Amino acid sequence: MTQDLTLGLTAGSSQTVAVTVAASGRTSGFTARTRPTAPGLAPDLARTLPARVGDPVDIRTDDGRALAPADLLAEAIGAAVRDIDPAGTVAAFPAWWSPHAVRTQREALDRAGRSDVVLVPEPAAAVRWLETAHDLADGTIVVVYDLGATGLTVSVADTGPGGGPRAESVRSTAVGGDEFDLLIMRYVLANAVGDNDFDPFDPAAEQELAIVRQRSRNAKEVLSGNTATSIPVRLPGIARDVRLVRDELEDLLRRPLSTSLELIHEVLHRAGVDRDSVGRILLTGGGAAIPLVTELISTEFGIPVVAADDPAHTSASGAALLAAELLAESAAPQTIALASGDAVLHSAAAARPTPEGSVDAVPDLPAATKTPVLPALPQDTTDDRSGSRRRVILIAVAAIAAAALATGTLALGTTTPTTSSPATVSSTTSTNAPAGSSAPSMASGGAVASAAPAANSATTRIGAPASANAAPVAGTAAPRSQSPAAPANSAQSPSTAAQQPVTVITVPAIQPPAAPTVPAAPTVPSAPLGNSGTNPLNQAGSTLGTVLQAPSRILPQTGK
Repeated sequence: MTQDLTLGLTAGSSQTVAVTVAASGRTSGFTARTRPTAPGLAPDLARTLPARVGDPVDIRTDDGRALAPADLLAEAIGAAVRDIDPAGTVAAFPAWWSPHAVRTQREALDRAGRSDVVLVPEPAAAVRWLETAHDLADGTIVVVYDLGATGLTVSVADTGPGGGPRAESVRSTAVGGDEFDLLIMRYVLANAVGDNDFDPFDPAAEQELAIVRQRSRNAKEVLSGNTATSIPVRLPGIARDVRLVRDELEDLLRRPLSTSLELIHEVLHRAGVDRDSVGRILLTGGGAAIPLVTELISTEFGIPVVAADDPAHTSASGAALLAAELLAESAAPQTIALASGDAVLHSAAAARPTPEGSVDAVPDLPAATKTPVLPALPQDTTDDRSGSRRRVILIAVAAIAAAALATGTLALGTTTPTTSSPATVSSTTSTNAPAGSSAPSMASGGAVASAAPAANSATTRIGAPASANAAPVAGTAAPRSQSPAAPANSAQSPSTAAQQPVTVITVPAIQPPAAPTVPAAPTVPSAPLGNSGTNPLNQAGSTLGTVLQAPSRILPQTGK
């Protein structure tokens, strides 16, 4: 193991970048190595490897193996670690990976025996390089513009120990190195072929077109530092060298690069950051070396634009610095937060035992006791049966009274007996007694009958007919007659009060219920309302009036 070196890795679509730095973290000691990410795959298939991490479909390699995309990347990372054998390793993953893809890659590294490799987002690693190389203050807002081979990713991050990605990154595959290569290739073929024709499906032509595309990619990289280059074209029947200058290249790329500025506006809006609050715009990725990128961004935003000498190595260099910091602290962090903040990656490094008495030690907690959410329900008791029966009777009487009051067949009041003589002086108190209220009389067999309405009388006496000549209703017994010669001012004697008929409500026997129940409301009879003696509501009203006007009496209880 190389004790004085730490390793930072980025496994891209075309190549894996491995950067080592001294364990002291000096930025002047970077050493970069590159290698193909998946040498066992066809070039076009290898370029899609990072985008397929998390895909359950395996990829078949040239040697006949079927491996998951995450396992292929784990092999590439493991090969770089074996070649260098550093003291600590940090691998940066793309900012546009989903939490599922990151967890899948973490599990693949663990299966490959690389649980010591720590995963961090590429924007966090790039900002770490910027902090070290340019000595930025903590809390500076940085826009990371990562222009790679397969697309453009724009992120917002903060510097400092509590920094990191602020919001979800924005990505576009319409702007990227592969699209630029196609634009250059079409321009070269248009100038090389001219009016000549060739069969694009000819095997020889297909092979030469693949070579022209690779030469166009190389010319793009050359023109990032030089002003002119030439691209040879050797198609069947066509042999020509096409000269390409930087101005021509910029004319080809200006339109897609101008549209990429909208992604910066969008990510700032998502992060809730104003343009004036941004301290730096950091360019990373191989495409960021194109001079036109810096020109367009600086003109649009007026913010300092920073790029490393080789922007393709920026994230790997920052990952190596993070590995050096972790090694200096002698403890790798157990969790690394993602950009979205809703997923956590666990490095598989074994946790060190916590010494007793330290702040990280957690005392044993007592066993939790279960507390019932609701108190116990009271048990139903039916010992007091008589009380239950009384409650049922009172509820029934109240329901009958309410129905009678609603239909207007019940009148409540207290009266004193009067005679037809004008000399009689009586004190009468009446409460809402209509002229048509009925006077009850006792019929044979204990049934309650209704008498005819009293004529020319403002009061109705309880217990006597309103008129001596009133005829009884058919089917009922004749009422008992009383003498009208009783003194008007004489008080009713106790014996007379004792002989006054008392109406008794007969209640059928009630079985002791398990729990008191409320009886259903009485139904309104279908017979027309009136003063008919057979009307149940009139009977109930007369009965209830008698009961209410018999104070200081205890009604006999029946139905036992």
